[in-house]
Amino acid sequence: MFSKIRGMAALIVFMFMASSLFAQYTRELQFDSWVTGTLHEGDEHWFSVRPSETGIVTVETSGDTDTYLEAYDSSRVLIDENDDGGESYNAKLGIHAEAGKTYLFKVRGFDGDDSGPYHLRASFEPIRDLRFGDWVSGALRKGEDQWFSIRTEAAGIVMVETSGDTDTYLEAYAASGPSIANDDDGGDGLNARLEIGVEAASIYRIKLSLYGENNGPYRIRAHFEPFPPDMEQNTERSRAAPIKLGEAIHVYLHTVSESRWYRYDIPRPETLFVVQTRGNMDMFLSLYDADGKLIKEDDDSGEGKNALISHRLGPGTVYIQVKEYSNQTGHCTLHAETR
Repeated sequence: MFSKIRGMAALIVFMFMASSLFAQYTRELQFDSWVTGTLHEGDEHWFSVRPSETGIVTVETSGDTDTYLEAYDSSRVLIDENDDGGESYNAKLGIHAEAGKTYLFKVRGFDGDDSGPYHLRASFEPIRDLRFGDWVSGALRKGEDQWFSIRTEAAGIVMVETSGDTDTYLEAYAASGPSIANDDDGGDGLNARLEIGVEAASIYRIKLSLYGENNGPYRIRAHFEPFPPDMEQNTERSRAAPIKLGEAIHVYLHTVSESRWYRYDIPRPETLFVVQTRGNMDMFLSLYDADGKLIKEDDDSGEGKNALISHRLGPGTVYIQVKEYSNQTGHCTLHAETR
């Protein structure tokens, strides 16, 4: 019994000493100030930031050393990581940071044996609330990112668009994590426009930047449409919904990993059947015969990240499975024709 107590005491002392040493060798970063360091083989350099308001904290390196960045919360749970997001072999990493919380960044050589001097800087961008239906105005400069946040109450589709003569670029993110959608010229003229499927009671981040070289003003707006009631329940092949050629069939994916099934009766032999998706989502199509045997599948043969299948078929029933490639919710349209 005594040996167990002694062992637990030793473990507590070790953890306390390790935590103290970690804190001792963690440097606090001040926003917009460069710090300099030198990486030797196997080195890991730790830094901390504590923003006073909620926003986007971006940490980047500069120099000729091939660096790698990792971001952690105060409990050292990994949030995100990056290799070459900056210029050349430099790392650059942005995270959504809450006011008053401490975040940790670790910089190391990419391969462990990469070594050399580096410069490192943290910057902060506030997030502006984007309320549904309201236009927000601003101005963009080259190399500048502006951030907005959207809060949802229900599941549905959020459309974000810009307006004006400035060539804009939009990216959408979940509260933390990688980009889930992006667009350059999906709107009028050089304006960006994107749609994302959103979950209820969630926060999404929108990054707005210049696509071209010219600074300029912009307007940005978000619009929300709730998912319509799920009337068809065609999430299985046995419940496949019939389709008509030439119609734009609206496909709503209410949950991640969800599939929608459709069927069509080929009337004659040697028919070229063409089916494709359209929209901003990364779609995946599969074509099956009447017995459920896979005929063909496709990821990105359509426009953008849309799927397209073209295949010669004989008479009989074919089934089309529609799903989102990266497990997002949202909306697209399905188009089918014979030639």
